[in-house]
Amino acid sequence: MSSLDFALKDFYRKKNQTIPYLIVIALVFAITEFLIYFTSSLGLNLFIQSDFSNEYYFSGSISKVYKQFITLIQILLMILAVFIVVAISTTHILNKKKDIGIMKALGTLPRKLYNFYLLEVYIIFFIGFFLGVILGLLSFTIFSLIMNSFYFSIEIQIDILYTLILFFSCIFGIFIVSGYALRKIGKEKIIKTFSKDIPYDYDASKKIKFIPKWLSSLGINIKLSIINTLRRKGEFKRYFIIFSLICLIIFTLGLGTIVLRTSSEEWIRKSQGDNIIIIGHQDVIQNYSLMYEMFSNPRIFVNNSDINFTDKKYLFDINNVRNIKESINDIEKVDERLIAFCDTEEMSKTVIVDGEYVTYGKHRTENIPIIGVNLSKIIQNFEIEGNYSFLDYEIFIGDGLAYNNFEKPLIQSLKIKDIGNESHIFEITGVIIDSFYNGYAGYISLESFQNKLLFSNQTINIVLLKLRSGSYKNIKTDLENYIESNLGSDFAHMKMDGVFKKNLNFIFNLSLYPMFLMIIMTILGILSLYNYQKSGIMEKARDFLIMRALGTRNKALKRILFLESTFVIIPSLLISLSIGMILNSIVIFGRVYLPPLYIPFAVFAILLIAFTFFNFLSLFPIMRKINKFTIKDFDIY
Repeated sequence: MSSLDFALKDFYRKKNQTIPYLIVIALVFAITEFLIYFTSSLGLNLFIQSDFSNEYYFSGSISKVYKQFITLIQILLMILAVFIVVAISTTHILNKKKDIGIMKALGTLPRKLYNFYLLEVYIIFFIGFFLGVILGLLSFTIFSLIMNSFYFSIEIQIDILYTLILFFSCIFGIFIVSGYALRKIGKEKIIKTFSKDIPYDYDASKKIKFIPKWLSSLGINIKLSIINTLRRKGEFKRYFIIFSLICLIIFTLGLGTIVLRTSSEEWIRKSQGDNIIIIGHQDVIQNYSLMYEMFSNPRIFVNNSDINFTDKKYLFDINNVRNIKESINDIEKVDERLIAFCDTEEMSKTVIVDGEYVTYGKHRTENIPIIGVNLSKIIQNFEIEGNYSFLDYEIFIGDGLAYNNFEKPLIQSLKIKDIGNESHIFEITGVIIDSFYNGYAGYISLESFQNKLLFSNQTINIVLLKLRSGSYKNIKTDLENYIESNLGSDFAHMKMDGVFKKNLNFIFNLSLYPMFLMIIMTILGILSLYNYQKSGIMEKARDFLIMRALGTRNKALKRILFLESTFVIIPSLLISLSIGMILNSIVIFGRVYLPPLYIPFAVFAILLIAFTFFNFLSLFPIMRKINKFTIKDFDIY
């Protein structure tokens, strides 16, 4: 009989065992593939509506750190899927120990046994994998159609890279881990193969090793739960690894979401601010506000064909608003600006790196807004890499422009073309996280910009006011009268808090995907705990029947089961806490605002309480099942 023929017949003969394994593997791959498709197709744009016209949308620092975070989660999900598949395959092989022992007794060569059962494991894996991929793609297709019916644009695109990595990782993992378990069984004496996870010669009277004496001395129930865990340490290790990975993903999602949301909101606050009023021509302030809203709305895009900011009707003399702070109370700061769309070009630069000449820059061009500001009056307190410096030919630029149009922005330059019929090269001194124009903007000295545009030093086209909190209603009428008297009826003001809130709401929407994933992983963790308690129920029930015959109460049996799962929960959460903080610090903690130290421990406490609670609830169906067992349910021989 060939190995394939044997594997297929054994697969069908023991279908009551193999089909549940097949279903679990298919579901694991279906969930993993769904999440891979979901993340790859959407990126982070889950709540982006259709008609995508903003070519600069979500391409700056916030996009960069969120995508790094999501990539980390994708990798952890794939690792979890591989470990679950390998654990299932190894468990399947361990359940074949009795069959392997009988075949060895009949003279079957260990090499043949290895080929027979490893091939059977691969058959289960291949069928489960392809069923899972099809089911995952089908479920994602249905999900995307539902979302599209609510006008949320979700593109269906087949992932190849992650799927292939997952496929070959599982093949390799089964060969190494499950194959090792199979080879180990093949070398064992026949008598040893009649036991599964519990060693055939396990002696419960031996002294407990590696466990503090004080723990086992706290009570008989604790001691029995420790003994049960130690004698089934193979199963404990498998569930411990899987549950640790689940906890790691949940902890990483929870902590990462808190950190990224808090940091992103702070970056937007620094870039935009609240209690801000803009003053200018009606066309200017309308387009200026839309250029901030571009950060959160992909359907908005303003360019030089929409408005020419340097049109004479938009310009006014700075002296017309010079005394606005003295005329109107509750104005904390006045920021005069001159904005214009300019053609720009990335300039290349050659530097010495490790003794070799390296040239950075591809001379990429963009038409972007350049803003002249007075550094001493600027309202925003940008998050910046580098320095604010406004010498005559220095500039700092937004993160979208820096990360997408430059290789090494802080050592390169930006050419601004056709300013006053000339081109000028500016050294980049800083990169800021900016929500204005999705970070595709540059800031230079107001005086320098006015001179290069051949305007007088008094010419501007927009003014920003920083108001005291809650004062807008009190000064609104005075502000309108002042603008009409000093600038004319074509000029107006606009409160920017509405746009600010829209951008903050977008940051909140970004956290919905990790929260959705946390719910899925928590459910998976609860199911994993339940399966750990349920596994080996026949062996546990036999022991519990004997204990109950000796007078042990159900309450004590329930405590033993509860403690066995607790021995998985606590160390898994401790490991996830330490590894999760390391992973987050490596991947996303570079520039973000670190939370107080109590936050990670608060996440740890919440997870501990949640899993302990569900651990307690899961005991009720298990105890009902155990209570139905009688001695007739067990084979004596």
